[in-house]
Amino acid sequence: MNPLLSVEQAVLGSVLLDPGQLAHLDWLASDHFYRPVHQALFAALRKLRTDGHPALAAKEPVPLSWVTDAVDEAGHHVRGLTSVYAHTLISACPRPEHAPVYGRMVLEGAIHRSVTEHAIRLHQA
Repeated sequence: MNPLLSVEQAVLGSVLLDPGQLAHLDWLASDHFYRPVHQALFAALRKLRTDGHPALAAKEPVPLSWVTDAVDEAGHHVRGLTSVYAHTLISACPRPEHAPVYGRMVLEGAIHRSVTEHAIRLHQA
């Protein structure tokens, strides 16, 4: 498995496990993710945070509605996203409190993809 895919899953899993982690990821954008389903899910989580989802006020445990509402919102933008995949993301997260570290790895992957894309374009020119 691609390590960057695992890191993207860990970021999303950490936010699904602990919605408060979104406050530590304000610098991360949805287009930093490689897979479209991850982009849509991260954008949906951000939208739920902006809309003031009740899960943000809950301390422990996080209500299941946080996961289902995120999947429903992201499902408007991509096909095939199910709550089963959301739970796969949750199981892919070893430590939710490390979300900023995982986020930095996602950002580094986006930077590498951008540099590679520009290098290919320069080479073709």
